[in-house]
Amino acid sequence: MWPFGRRKSDEEKQSEPRERFKEGTRALERGDIAEAIAILSALVREQPDYMAAHVNLGHAYYSNGEFVAAARQFEEAHALEPDNPKVLLNHAAAKSALDQLDEAIDLLIEALSLDAEFRDVHYNLAIAYWRKGRPTEAMAELEMELALHPDHEAAKQAAARLKAESGAFSEQDGGWAADPEDVGAQSEE
Repeated sequence: MWPFGRRKSDEEKQSEPRERFKEGTRALERGDIAEAIAILSALVREQPDYMAAHVNLGHAYYSNGEFVAAARQFEEAHALEPDNPKVLLNHAAAKSALDQLDEAIDLLIEALSLDAEFRDVHYNLAIAYWRKGRPTEAMAELEMELALHPDHEAAKQAAARLKAESGAFSEQDGGWAADPEDVGAQSEE
């Protein structure tokens, strides 16, 4: 007795998950979040070691406002590839969206230990510090982001806003006052 259809080669079996990954990623890129979640969820169930599928599924969940599910996917990706600063940055973003700022800060510091110049890590760390009411540390991180990536518009805007809100920045010395509390620094909770 012969089976129906032909048998797939090993190459065809390996390319099938990649094709579904690409299909899910294309759905995510065109904004069809529900389709992306459906495709990528099925893929990670069948291929739990597919790190990039976990990352893109996390992005889909994040885009859909499902931050717990996003954090879970980034956690899975981190377990698969612990030395990837991009995974840590994404995981931190999900934790930050859940107001788990201490965890986000720890993840961002870990990302910096892997790659101190990775774009957006200093910026996101600054925002987490700012939200925690730590404006001096926030400004230091914004300044580092801008030193590394002078074209980072969001960091420029955040630095200007932080300076305006805190009142701790002195134009004469071109930097932070010695003790921001002495000049009435305000923090954003």
